[in-house]
Amino acid sequence: MNAIQTEKRAGRLGTRHWVFIGSVVALDFAVGQLSKSLLHASGITNFVRLDMFLPVVLWMLTRLIVDRFGVLTAYQFGWGTLAIFAFPGAMLPGPLKLIPAVIQGLLHDAGFSLFRRFPRGRVFVSAIVGGFLSKVAVMLLRVQVLGLPWTKVTQALFGVQALTSIALDAAAAGLALLIWARIRNLQITRMMRVDA
Repeated sequence: MNAIQTEKRAGRLGTRHWVFIGSVVALDFAVGQLSKSLLHASGITNFVRLDMFLPVVLWMLTRLIVDRFGVLTAYQFGWGTLAIFAFPGAMLPGPLKLIPAVIQGLLHDAGFSLFRRFPRGRVFVSAIVGGFLSKVAVMLLRVQVLGLPWTKVTQALFGVQALTSIALDAAAAGLALLIWARIRNLQITRMMRVDA
């Protein structure tokens, strides 16, 4: 118990926090493998990224539990590193995947930290703004680096994906808050909890 109190006083993340974050990244990745396989076959993910609902819930819960700037950046870096090897040609090729992943993590972290005075609002701001701007980053990389033509079809597809992403991210943030209300006072949550 003294070790836990010392870690909280020192303000550092301990091994248990990194193991927790790594475990959630692994869960996110495993569920993503399954959902992507099922949903991509239907073609629906070309328009609505339903496969991103659960990851957004997991990101928000992770940051609520380990409430420290940089947690979601590390989370996204870990996920992006796994994606380089598991999905080499998906979304963006190879190490280019890390750029929007880290940008997204930084945006989510910034949303949580900047709006700390609004405990519920910061979850929505982080999910919606971070999600939207990461979509912009991915599209910029596809157009500027990979040479995807910025035609009316590309613009329309981006617009549909961006709008549906906003609605999906808002719903995921709402679910994360409902789950958080139920788990925040559990002993295991209190043990893992770190506040900035």
